[in-house]
Amino acid sequence: MRKMKIIRLSLLLLILLGWAAQAHTEGLPVKDLPHAGKSLVDFLPTGWRVEDEANGDLNGDGVSDIAAILVQGEPVSAEDEPQRALIVLLGRDKEGFALAGTNNKLLECKGCCGVKEGVGISIKKGIIVVDQMSGSREFSNETWRFRYDPQTQRFVWIGRDIDAGDGMRGTGTIESFNFLTGWKITETYHYDKNGERKIVTSTKKEKAPQKTPFIEDVESNWTDSQGAEGR
Repeated sequence: MRKMKIIRLSLLLLILLGWAAQAHTEGLPVKDLPHAGKSLVDFLPTGWRVEDEANGDLNGDGVSDIAAILVQGEPVSAEDEPQRALIVLLGRDKEGFALAGTNNKLLECKGCCGVKEGVGISIKKGIIVVDQMSGSREFSNETWRFRYDPQTQRFVWIGRDIDAGDGMRGTGTIESFNFLTGWKITETYHYDKNGERKIVTSTKKEKAPQKTPFIEDVESNWTDSQGAEGR
């Protein structure tokens, strides 16, 4: 009887540990976010803050929208690093904002990308541009582009750039994917003697997959290979 109690307690402990581990990796609590709010602050979960923010018209209605990178103020556990997430809000004139897109699988956690770590977000001609740099001597700067699709009224992934280089040698390779046209352009480069300007040494154009998944479904391969194509 005592042995059975020990086994049951052990199983219960394993289940609890599994739940705790899952909680640590969940990141942004998307299901708990409100559908509407008066400002970006209304969409911030407890313990999260805005790391970077961009404003612009994303759906062509003449009203300013918001795209932002959020980061946890404190991780769930001392063993974890603060998670990052992407959130997109569409402006509703004087009625505040509506939640239009989220992603908690794209950006690497804060403090996980080496000495050259950096994130940024901007809106250019109605396109959301998200980028993240990682590494030290050998670095990777990855950029993702998202556009509003009027038919589905959701944001889709339309492009990706990967700049992988060697800071000491001043050389690198840039891979640019256009998922709307299905083309991939690869350029190799080196910097000039002052280290200020990139000089392209070769260019290659080839077919690439045409795909436009929704912003919520895009996942990065940071943990596998920073230069690999996202899943």
